[in-house]
Amino acid sequence: MLLKGNVVAKGINSKIKEMELPELVLAVFHPVGDESAESYLRMKEKKLAKAGFAIKVIPVENTMEIEAFYVALEEANKDDSIHGIMVELPLPIKVSNFELSNRINPLKDVDGVTFANQGTVFATREEGILPCTALASALIPEHYDVEIAGKSVLVIGRSAIVGLPLAKLFLNRNATVTVAHSRTPNLAELAGNADIIAIAAGVSGIVTSSQIKDGATVVDVGINFTDEGKLVGDFTLDQENEAERINYTPVPGGVGVVTNAVLIENLVRCYKMQQK
Repeated sequence: MLLKGNVVAKGINSKIKEMELPELVLAVFHPVGDESAESYLRMKEKKLAKAGFAIKVIPVENTMEIEAFYVALEEANKDDSIHGIMVELPLPIKVSNFELSNRINPLKDVDGVTFANQGTVFATREEGILPCTALASALIPEHYDVEIAGKSVLVIGRSAIVGLPLAKLFLNRNATVTVAHSRTPNLAELAGNADIIAIAAGVSGIVTSSQIKDGATVVDVGINFTDEGKLVGDFTLDQENEAERINYTPVPGGVGVVTNAVLIENLVRCYKMQQK
């Protein structure tokens, strides 16, 4: 079965539209001159506007002093008219990820990157503000009623914003989880034995459909581009009619679509936390 993300995203967006909310504002620290970031920014503006929300762009140029950046960040932290903060990485200036994780107000942390929010994820079973892609990757199989409890889950990828929090989400759902990565020697064997495989390695074709057992589910988080400019994931179909044998998310049209909806949902969560 093809696990399309638009159905899941539509459900999240519909739930948000039913809420009585003011015009929420997302502040985005945006790297000036980055073409891919420009495209992502326009997409966010469109999605937020559709939800009735707004975006405040804080441009970061390569001439910006680091202290000026931190001053602007602190101003956004304290500005009650701003309900969420996102820093688009990489920036054209050298900013410490450690400092960002310390300095962003956890109540406005729509990306779930602060130590406070990540600590809640890993130290408890509470699921407050989670990294958007990690949560999206867990929501898709849940939406399609893929059984998770008691199943063997392989997460390929160990980043702090996708692989590791995703592994914790599957643990919260009572799966038995193995975390692997691009240097794991027996990756094909692990993939072949898993009931659910979530791939966030950033390596096109690191897992192929012929390696996957019948009835298994693949959540493809990868974003890669071929030499021809085609967008592909980390998972490759190497046999025909695989949607009849296994479950998998398409790229594009899978995890990315849901991630965009979760970003807006996280903005709403942040707002509600700020009202307490």
